[in-house]
Amino acid sequence: MTSEDHTRSRTAALLQQLRALDLEEETFTRRLAGRRAVGTRALIEEAGGVKAAAALLGLDPRTVSRRTRLDDVAMVIYRNTAGVDVDGRPYGETGRGGDVQREADARWWRVDPKQRPKIKLLVVVFRGEVTRIWRVRPDQPWNPKRDDPRYVEVPVEDTPLTADEVAQHYPDLGLNLGDERPMRQGLIREDLPLSRPDELEGPS
Repeated sequence: MTSEDHTRSRTAALLQQLRALDLEEETFTRRLAGRRAVGTRALIEEAGGVKAAAALLGLDPRTVSRRTRLDDVAMVIYRNTAGVDVDGRPYGETGRGGDVQREADARWWRVDPKQRPKIKLLVVVFRGEVTRIWRVRPDQPWNPKRDDPRYVEVPVEDTPLTADEVAQHYPDLGLNLGDERPMRQGLIREDLPLSRPDELEGPS
């Protein structure tokens, strides 16, 4: 192995390690938020309301109310066709993989700016089957379409998640690669919660 090959191999290994750490951090943060939501709901019930719980915590009632909600979602997109748009952009299953497929999945979607920070995954369903699950990068912008800025490119990672990564880090999603997900008439996309607070362990 040449020095250049060794450097490339080492770089690839470091990138993989950092990606794994990012996933672990996101999983920990989401589960911690879930436990806090459960605990906050329990305190509100015991204290007799949001205002009473807020007084005990020394927080604004709006902050306490916000802590009871789990906002992280997966954006699920449904497709049953494939081809090339008038602008030459492939869509659907391109059969080409790599950047071509990533861009076909990520472009172009009309997403409310307030909703974008909540979207952690992009799930692709093609003809009733989950084909890819992408992690959305929180540190990257949602680039608008040049001729219509209402539509944006979802800033997904360079490679989709593996089935093992999905099972380990997103167990509450309820979907994984190869799962059936029938398309309902008129439904192009939907958001699914990434946490189920009623199933999370509360404080003892």
